[in-house]
Amino acid sequence: MLEEKRDWVDRALKEIEIHRAARPSVDQRPTDIELTAIGQSWHLDWVETTKGKVAITAAGPSRLQLSGSIGDPAAWRLTLRRWLIERGREHLIPWVEDLAHKLNIHIERVSIRCQKTRWGSYSTKGTISLNAQLLFLPKRLVRYVLVHELCHAVHANHSPSFWSLVRTHEPDADRLRAETRDARRLVPSWIQHRH
Repeated sequence: MLEEKRDWVDRALKEIEIHRAARPSVDQRPTDIELTAIGQSWHLDWVETTKGKVAITAAGPSRLQLSGSIGDPAAWRLTLRRWLIERGREHLIPWVEDLAHKLNIHIERVSIRCQKTRWGSYSTKGTISLNAQLLFLPKRLVRYVLVHELCHAVHANHSPSFWSLVRTHEPDADRLRAETRDARRLVPSWIQHRH
């Protein structure tokens, strides 16, 4: 059977290698950051100094400078992750609060983190936790995630009533839900890497 499928297996392996080669290494410093959800692009300048920590500062419009121990991937990834969480607080919190107001759904608070696997979650205490990595996704997918989590404030489950409410606020919910399953590929590998 393998012999019969040899051509297909060879093509599939070549395609995997092409994708692997095209994707930057998790230790390769990014030169640009595209925050698609909020329409912002940032160019990164890297400056090696004797400081142990990596600092990030604005170096002009849409330009950031990272300085310090930039040869240490764990250090610069942590700095960029913190920067991303701050952008999430700045943009995602007002976005979800505005949407909650428009949909007339009450929530207690919103927190921004950088989770490995989830785009968002809702706690029974009324807190929506959002993943800062949402900023790398198109607006339509982010809005879907926000609507999804807000609907959990009404139905704390995935019952038919929950999905009906989601579809009421987002008629294209089924297609967008399918798209979010594959959206992790839009997030740069350096932000997902933890070690």
